[in-house]
Amino acid sequence: LIVVASSLLRLVVGIDSIQFRIIMLSKSALTVVIGLAAFLPTISALAARRSIQQPQLQTLPISPTDNITGLPLLIKKIGLKLGRGKQLREEVVHKYFHGVDTQNIPQIVECFHPEGAIIRDICSLANRDVPYDQVGKLVSPEFLGERCREFLAAHPDCKVKFHHGPTCGRGLNNNWVYAHWYEEGTFSGNSQGIEPDGSPLTVQGQTRFLVGNDLKIWEIVITRTFSRWEEALLEKNSK
Repeated sequence: LIVVASSLLRLVVGIDSIQFRIIMLSKSALTVVIGLAAFLPTISALAARRSIQQPQLQTLPISPTDNITGLPLLIKKIGLKLGRGKQLREEVVHKYFHGVDTQNIPQIVECFHPEGAIIRDICSLANRDVPYDQVGKLVSPEFLGERCREFLAAHPDCKVKFHHGPTCGRGLNNNWVYAHWYEEGTFSGNSQGIEPDGSPLTVQGQTRFLVGNDLKIWEIVITRTFSRWEEALLEKNSK
């Protein structure tokens, strides 16, 4: 156990052999590495459970309590060092969609970088004649959470499902996660002063998320359809 934990500490901290021997002389360092090693079975068990299905075959968002994103940040960083980065990034996107599915606004906000994320809504009518590199705008996590809250207020029975679940792109430095999602429900709630008409919610889209090494979403690129409520809101705001 000590040998395994020692190798793990050397990998994560990035220290040379001389520094490592000095640190290992202290009792506190031994306690730390043994504690880190104790998490290895948990990480392995979660990774094994998560790999039962390929990510693109997942049809529903995965709860944070059922994947590695529910573990402390230090353990997630160890996962990145051990080559589990793509899985972790996929699970961050699952956490976002799970927040929408369960109407958990704080969970949605938590998925984004604290300083904000760039959002590029390719299908927005306002962006019809705007070049791609000028479409994006930096918005705060709280802003994104509030937009989700307004949408969910209009569609209180909204449920999220996947045609193609969150999947991280190939390549060593590809940190983009792709998902083809759809939402079902009813336009049955009043939001932004727009009265519901009871029409079914049948929207879908393909979104890619840039997930950094801090396991936060830094950028979103969205191609999607619009709900009746969103169309009414656009019409209202254009007057």
